[in-house]
This record gives sequence, C-alpha cells and structure tokens, in this order.
Amino acid sequence: MKEILGAKPYFFEQENNISKKIKHLLISGNLSQGENITTLEKKTSKIFNSKYAIAVNSGGTALEICLEAFGIKGKEVLVPTQTFIATANAVVRAGGKPVFCDINPKTGCIDVEDVKKKINKKTAGVIFVYMFGIVPESIIELKKICKKKNIFLLEDAAHAHGGSIGKYIVGSIGDAACFSFYATKILTCGEGGLITTSNFNLKKRCSAIMSHGKNSDSPLFIYNGNNFRLTEIQAVIVLSQLKYLKKIISHRNKIAKIYQKYLNNSLFYTQLTLDKKSKNTFWRYPLYLSKHISRSTLQIICAKKHRFRITWMYEPLCHQQPVFKKNVKLPKAENLIGRLINLPTHLAVKSTDAIKICKKLNLESKNLYAKKKNIKSTSFR
Repeated sequence: MKEILGAKPYFFEQENNISKKIKHLLISGNLSQGENITTLEKKTSKIFNSKYAIAVNSGGTALEICLEAFGIKGKEVLVPTQTFIATANAVVRAGGKPVFCDINPKTGCIDVEDVKKKINKKTAGVIFVYMFGIVPESIIELKKICKKKNIFLLEDAAHAHGGSIGKYIVGSIGDAACFSFYATKILTCGEGGLITTSNFNLKKRCSAIMSHGKNSDSPLFIYNGNNFRLTEIQAVIVLSQLKYLKKIISHRNKIAKIYQKYLNNSLFYTQLTLDKKSKNTFWRYPLYLSKHISRSTLQIICAKKHRFRITWMYEPLCHQQPVFKKNVKLPKAENLIGRLINLPTHLAVKSTDAIKICKKLNLESKNLYAKKKNIKSTSFR
C-alpha cells in the first residue's frame, strides 16, 4: 500500500489557476478585503444556508468574536470537555467562564442530559462541537432547549463543513456557527475561519469586532476589537476547494462506510452511532478500541509495519488541562478518551487503501487482544 502518512490530503485540482490568481493579486497589491473575500462570503452563506458569512483569520478567533458579540462577560458558557482547547479558550478571552460538560459516548458530542443539569441563571449559552464531523440528532434537541431557556446556541463546526441532519444544514442550526480553515480541516487555506449567522445585529457586531471595532456605517470605533480579517490570498485558496465540497464529503463518506463494514468485531472495537438522517463529514473516522488492546502499540505497529497511521485527539481533555484544571468528574469522557482512535478519510485514501487498512487493523488488533488475554490468535474466526 502506498504510504498514507505523508500523502496529500487536499483537493487542489486547479493549482495552476490558483497560482495565476495569486500572482494577479501580488501585482495588483490588493491583498486585503477585496473581491475574493466578498465572493467567499457570498458563496459560503449560500452553501451553509445562512443570511450572512464573515471571513476571519482562524476558527479560534471566529469563536472568540461570536462570544464577544453575544456579550458573555461575567457569564457561563457550557462547553464539551472533548474538543480542541480553542473552544474553551475563546470563552475565557471573551470574558466568560467555561463550564465543562460530559460527552455522549454514542456520538462523541456534548451530552444533552449533562447540559440540562448545568444550565442555570448564569448560563449565557451552549457551544456544540461536531466531533469528527458527526452530526447527531441531539443538536436539534439542544436547539429547542436553548430557545426555551432563552440562551444562545453556537455551533463549533470546525470538523463539519458541508454536514447536515434532515432539513437542517450545519452553519444554520444555531444562532451562529464557526468554521475553521486550518491546515488539517476539510476546507483549508492553512489558517483561516468563517462565521455564519442569520441574525443581522449579531452580524454587525461580529463585523465590527473583527475589524478593530469599527462601525461599518461610520468612521467611529464602537468596540475594543482587533484585526481578525482573512487575506485575499487565503480566500483564493478556499474558493478553489469550495466548488468541490460535495465531492470531498462524498469521498469521506465512502471511506467511512468501508471502515464501518469491515471493522465490525465487537471484541476489538465499538463503533459510534450514526443517525440515518445525517450527512456526516467524517473529518476523521472515530472508533473506541477494546481496553485489552494497547493503543500505543497498535499505532507503532501500523505505522512501521503497514505504512498507515492511526491517531487520537484532544487528550488530556479540556477540564484536565493545566490552564483549566477543574475539580470535576466527567466519567464518560474520562473513561473513553484513552480508547479513542481515528482513521484517515482524506482524499489521498483510496477505497483499496481503506480495505487494506481494515484488514491490517483487524489482524494486529486480533494479535494484541490474544496476547493480552493469553489465548491463541487462531481461535478467532
């Protein structure tokens, strides 16, 4: 099998065209807030079914801008403990307090029951993170809860470009949504992000905050903002992929179906539950390993012997990180995080590669399981 570890995971089919556009920008000198930013915002607002889209310089600052626009200073925001640190950091930087919630083991996303327990008079809102690009039905339940409690729902959609559940499209479900264009994401320009919302007043506040706090309708500065703008060159790179988003998601789902089909031994793995109405984006494909299989040993064997890489993420969990070290127990996330593995779904992974990954992973999992249980691996069928 061709080595996947260093393979190119992006879809730049028109690289020469991108180079020409960037050269044109360099010659023109128009590197900021030009027609490519405008085009990107128009196209993404349409794709993500929101009235407005605002291009910014990272997914993390997108979250921070939105939270500041929501006015969370001195208030609490509920955040899943299983997420990248940027989600919780954004709450603090916007003047709020993150309250960490447990996860639903079946989806990897925030546990709605834990959210219900932790909503109080100080709660300003909830951040829902689409872990691995999985779009569960619980996001719709949470939308209803937030509306009833009169608190905001913010979608952290860093893994979920192009996802949906039923009639609901990721980017339009909450009061606002934040996407990342970081180097490893489904759509990328190296660094970058996007805010979507259909709330005009929220859009105006976000637009001002991301541009030094300047009112777009006057020369007056009305917020203590900063420069959080995306560049024209970055917009060109994202636009070059945007037209292929459906193809990208289709490929990732095809690879995910292979993993789901062939990694079906319940002794070795536990699969996450996928809603039939969902179009998941599978930024990566998640599995829980048996506690009898050494994750680190499996990773080393697969990389050295079979030339593919398994990964895991966001460990320690947010509430266990030194910057947030909280005296709180979130047993579901804590019990599962050490067993989580991710498999690649990007565009360099062919169907034949995915099948080979499954066969080798089954083989090595069987050997490690048998060794731990002190039984012969040949006893497995």
